[in-house]
Amino acid sequence: MSYAIGSDNLMLVFSQDKNVQECFSVKSDMAAMIAFEKALTSALARCDVISLKDAQEIINVLENFEPDMDQIQIEFKRDAVVPPVLVKQIRKKLNDEYQAGFHHGTTSQDLIDTSLMMRMKDSVAIVSRNLKILELKLKELAASHSDERILTARTRMQNALPISVPEKIGNWRSQIESLLISMPQTFLLQLGGPEGAAREYGANYHDISSAMASILELTPPKHAWHTDRQQLTSICFWFTQVATAMGKISQDLLFMAQSDVAEVRLEGGGSSSAMKHKKNPVLAEVILAQAQYCHTQMSGLNTASIHENERSGTAWTLEWMLVPSLLITSANTVVNTTELIGHVNI
Repeated sequence: MSYAIGSDNLMLVFSQDKNVQECFSVKSDMAAMIAFEKALTSALARCDVISLKDAQEIINVLENFEPDMDQIQIEFKRDAVVPPVLVKQIRKKLNDEYQAGFHHGTTSQDLIDTSLMMRMKDSVAIVSRNLKILELKLKELAASHSDERILTARTRMQNALPISVPEKIGNWRSQIESLLISMPQTFLLQLGGPEGAAREYGANYHDISSAMASILELTPPKHAWHTDRQQLTSICFWFTQVATAMGKISQDLLFMAQSDVAEVRLEGGGSSSAMKHKKNPVLAEVILAQAQYCHTQMSGLNTASIHENERSGTAWTLEWMLVPSLLITSANTVVNTTELIGHVNI
């Protein structure tokens, strides 16, 4: 089946946003985790938990560290998380007297969740830039038509009253404008320690977390959110809304391009194996399917947001499986819709 998952998946031709995809590469994840450890080390030194000399030695090692990916792959099968083997590899590079100050008071989930937030923040910035590009193209398309070019508004699938081309496009633009206004602004640092109470930091907790957040350009948490996934799901929902807006544009164009409606022509349509006269609106169909896929992933994330006790293995793992696919697919809907608008002839 040509839609199967894998590097030879033919659907990859519709995965045009390589920047968000790169945010969720193993390389980017590793870099974010190492950045977390550097920020933690610096913050511990600022708060006199470790000495400046120890901190500098640790940071020197981190700046020159290259993970052994073969070993990480092997031990991931055992641990199902990267930090245990990553921390072990880094500790081997440190002299004995500096090892106690490294990774002090933190835990695997702190690294993983913070890494995710850093990469989600980058993804929001990328998608927002692409939304602005799309909004400009829609503005140009609307400006190329006067109010005299009249379409038929449709309510409940029935012909209603006349509507101009700029008004039709304005409905699409308004959703994009709302998305840019509601763009997520809060990306939380995670720092809870093994039990989620950050006990080893004591009275220094807020100073340490604030210093780390400043370095990583994140928001310091008011509390550890190991099992509180509200902010994460809120960010994911924004990406779902992005896909929804793209699906709206595509679905409208699909109706407008119907043979018996013919209000729009989509250049470069797909062919049929049996009917040579057909020009199928393939790109619009794919965008709508991608939007519906994002809705499905969001449903799964709502299920994954219920974490038992102080840390979940199952819900957390499900989250890792869903978040990248949702964000990457949402990002692709924006790039694909921008291409689609370039094929629109009203």
